[in-house]
Amino acid sequence: MIKSVVFDMDGTLLDTLDIISRTNNRILQKHGFPVHTLMEYKGFVGDGMRMLLRRALPAGTSDDVINGLLPEVLDLYHEEGVGTIPPFPGIREMLSELVKRGVKISILTNKEHKYALLNAETILGEFTFDAVIGERPGKPLKPAPDGLFEIAEITKVPLSQTIYAGDMKADILTAKNAGVVSAGCLWGFGRKEDLTALGADFLIAEPSELLCLL
Repeated sequence: MIKSVVFDMDGTLLDTLDIISRTNNRILQKHGFPVHTLMEYKGFVGDGMRMLLRRALPAGTSDDVINGLLPEVLDLYHEEGVGTIPPFPGIREMLSELVKRGVKISILTNKEHKYALLNAETILGEFTFDAVIGERPGKPLKPAPDGLFEIAEITKVPLSQTIYAGDMKADILTAKNAGVVSAGCLWGFGRKEDLTALGADFLIAEPSELLCLL
């Protein structure tokens, strides 16, 4: 019986692609770098904002440049209005049903930790997540399984009774590395063929389908 569901954030709970593309493009343009389309950004996401910025910049861009631009991107991301980011259709209803059934809900994302907390509190503030874990200094990012291990300790729910739901390759790999059932979310930014090739345990086309897996 499933007693805990852990979610990725961007592309799974929240449709952040528009704000990601707008903020990154404004900083890239400001510093004379080429900008990208929304679809190109869809291929950049999934491994944290630093890696996204690295992918958006020309190949061979130094770490010093990336380190200089990243705070500008994150500041603008915040200024653009985190509260305007929409959850995907059906997310609120699905979370409400999970809570009603007594299932614990948590978030594991490669988004910077303080922004993960901010997004959860601002956009999905009506829900009390049992844990929210983002990128933190000295802690490995997905697909390392450490975050799922930590959430299992916090929730006191064994991994055998946990599902991890996400839209990207890193999410399926994280679940596999932790020995957790994986649900590939087809409404997000990832590709169905990638999730299938990695062996996602389930593929779901809309949030309500997750309830059937319980």
